[in-house]
Amino acid sequence: MGDILGRAPKYLAIRDDLIARIRRGEFAPGDALPGQRQLSEEYGVSLMTLRQALDELDHRGVVEQLPGRGTYVRAVPVPYSMGNLRSLADDLRAHGIEVLTRVVRREIVGVPPDVAARFGMPAGGQVLRLERIRVIRGVPLIHQVSYIPQPLADAISEVDFADQELYGVLAERAGAVAAEATETIAAVPMPEQVGGLLGIPAGQPAMRSERVTRDADRRLLVVDLAVLAGSGVVVTNIRAAGGQQVSYAMRD
Repeated sequence: MGDILGRAPKYLAIRDDLIARIRRGEFAPGDALPGQRQLSEEYGVSLMTLRQALDELDHRGVVEQLPGRGTYVRAVPVPYSMGNLRSLADDLRAHGIEVLTRVVRREIVGVPPDVAARFGMPAGGQVLRLERIRVIRGVPLIHQVSYIPQPLADAISEVDFADQELYGVLAERAGAVAAEATETIAAVPMPEQVGGLLGIPAGQPAMRSERVTRDADRRLLVVDLAVLAGSGVVVTNIRAAGGQQVSYAMRD
C-alpha cells in the first residue's frame, strides 16, 4: 500500500484511498472498516496518521467512528427535492450539504439530433453545452450536462460556472426566470464514460435525471441530463390538502 501515498500528506492519501475502496464496493454502507492497527500496518503508517485519515472521513460524513465498537461506513442519504425550481446544487446546499462544482467542458455546439428530437430544440441550431461534475462531501457523485439554446447561450457563454449556478446566471444576465420544470428519473447502470469521470466502475447502480425547464411563457431555457451515483434511491411523495411534494434521496 505504500505506493499509493506518493507526495501528498499521508493521511490525505489514505483518506482518498479508503474513499475509493468504499466506492468500489470493498466496504458497503453499514460495514465496519478493518481495525485501526490493521489499517495502520496495511498502509505502513503510525496509528496517529491513520486516525487523522479516519477523522477526515468522519468529518466528511463518509464513516462514523463509534468508541469501543469501530469505524463504520455511513449509509447517509443525500436528499434532492423535486418540489421546487432551484438548481440541483442549490437544493443540496439548502439541506446543509457541501457541494463543489468542477466544469469539465463548456462550448457552443450544434444541437445533438437526439436532444433536438426528444426535447423539442430546433434541429440544426446551436446551444451552449455545459458539462459539470458535482462533488458532494468531497466525493464526485453527480455528472451533469446542460443544454442552453440561443440567444441565451451567447449571453452566458463566458461565465465561470465553477463559482456560479446556471439558473441564477440566466435570471441575472438574460432575464430568463425558471417558472416550470418537468423531470423524469429512471434507474440505469452507470455508463462507462460517466463512471470514468466519477471514479465508479461501469454498470454499478445509478439514476438518470432528465429535466426540462421553461419560463412563464413556456420558452425553453435548459435541458439538464444528470447521472447520479448511488447504491439505491428512496423516493418520497408527501401528499397534503394543499398539494404534494416529491423528493428522493441518493445513498452515497
